Amino acid sequence: MSATQDQARGSIVIDDDVVLINEQIKALKELGRQDDEAPISEGQRYDFSIRWGTVLAGRLRRLVHYSSLGMLEDADESTFRALCDELRGLSHLIDRFRLAQPRFTEGPPARARRYRRG
Repeated sequence: MSATQDQARGSIVIDDDVVLINEQIKALKELGRQDDEAPISEGQRYDFSIRWGTVLAGRLRRLVHYSSLGMLEDADESTFRALCDELRGLSHLIDRFRLAQPRFTEGPPARARRYRRG
């Protein structure tokens, strides 16, 4: 590893990212519990899907990026892997509420779909 990579590796802080993602994981589990008791409204589902998508597009994508570059400290990499495992374990709830699926590898950014009249 070069000196530049070694310096950069120690400067990445993921604590806020992990907190925000964990908050959404907790909220998803709670949404599932609420929906088991009585169906949630379409508005609740929509509002949550916006927050969920924002966290995945911003915070999770940031972690995936730094992990793929090998820039996370060993403890942070372990935290990231555990977070990915937990998200994979929630696939049934993610599918149930038709939410954006987490992407655990880098890829091109999603493109907006444009619909044309005609």
